[in-house]
Amino acid sequence: MNYKEVTQLFRPDLEKVEQALRDNFLSDIPMIPGVGDYILSSGGKRIRPLLLLISSRLCGQELNESVIKHCCVIENVHAATLLHDDVVDETTIRRGRQTVNSKWGNDASILVGDYLIAQSLTLLSDDVDPVIFKAFSIAAKLLVEGGLLEFSNARDIHVTEKHCMDVIYRKTSSMLSLGCQLGALIAEAGKEQEDALVAFGNQFGVAFQLMDDLMDYDATSEQLGKPAGNDFLEGHVTLPLHYLYHHSDTSLQKEIERFIQNDKLTNKELDYILDRMREGKALEYTLQQAHSHMVRAKEALQAVSFTAPEYKDTLLALSDYIIDRYTLSKPSLANLPQI
Repeated sequence: MNYKEVTQLFRPDLEKVEQALRDNFLSDIPMIPGVGDYILSSGGKRIRPLLLLISSRLCGQELNESVIKHCCVIENVHAATLLHDDVVDETTIRRGRQTVNSKWGNDASILVGDYLIAQSLTLLSDDVDPVIFKAFSIAAKLLVEGGLLEFSNARDIHVTEKHCMDVIYRKTSSMLSLGCQLGALIAEAGKEQEDALVAFGNQFGVAFQLMDDLMDYDATSEQLGKPAGNDFLEGHVTLPLHYLYHHSDTSLQKEIERFIQNDKLTNKELDYILDRMREGKALEYTLQQAHSHMVRAKEALQAVSFTAPEYKDTLLALSDYIIDRYTLSKPSLANLPQI
């Protein structure tokens, strides 16, 4: 099974989720449905809802209103964080289109993001399950902590690799893992199944973000749907730049230090750093780490029995897609671990 087959299999479910997401934006305040339609028409892979849909099926739960509702909860929170992040980072292009803050202004972007979070809480309150609400609360707290951790260490090239991975775990893995966990909880699966899906989601999330961090340097703007090199130009220290800095001579380190403190960088400096990353195998190292985490994700899944084991293949295919969706423009590292 491949990613295309997965999306075809779950297309009817995803269409129902998409309609529910549109319904979330129904309001007598014109800006809310206006911005909502713009966001939804911009696309997106809906990876978080898809993880919930697959995980619930894996645990024996057919699609119902509860599954759809919780898909909306996690996708709304994800959309809200993008709206807020675009304001913080002064981002103007996402998925090949103007960002909401660029089109409507920062205030609108922040307030619609707040609306989406409030809408998620409303959905959760329809039939409050303390266990589900607790899982959501923990993941949401981690998500916000990740953003604060990243912000408070902006332009600090001396952060540790552990710090980089901690930001990923909190800011990205938290909600991806929550999607998997909610699937198990809604299906009333056993603790063993829930723990396995949480472990899968955590490792999947790390691999997912590492691939994004890698692609931000090595992919084209057309492939990204936004300008390449945003992390570097905005002073974010992700794993590729961290690895390069800590495996460079003093001269290059001083150049990187100057770059990271300069908020007026251009594509000339980006191209220079990208060449140094290729020479220093920083991109290959990041890819290798992504591979390793996805291997661990698969191992967590394979170690446990599920009610509908045939759906394991869909999670495994989704895992392969996350890694295989991009190939280094100039690969030079052999013997990557197989996933």
